Amino acid sequence: MANLFTKDEDLMKSAPYIGSEILKQLQSSDDGRISIYDLAKSLRKSNKITARSIYYGMIFLYSLDIVEFDEPYLIKNVAN
Repeated sequence: MANLFTKDEDLMKSAPYIGSEILKQLQSSDDGRISIYDLAKSLRKSNKITARSIYYGMIFLYSLDIVEFDEPYLIKNVAN
């Protein structure tokens, strides 16, 4: 079984770090939502991270009730 957090993990690919990058993308959007496809495209281009890291980052934010999912969109659930 794979671990979400390990001591040997690159911190730049950890769920909390990727979650902060996702929040930056959400804050830069006009209406507090972003397409999951656009998010993945921009994060993979700028940070050279994998789809699995993006998935873990989104699940991390969802488990903290910071974001919600509405089909292709990731929606910010907090004020700021």
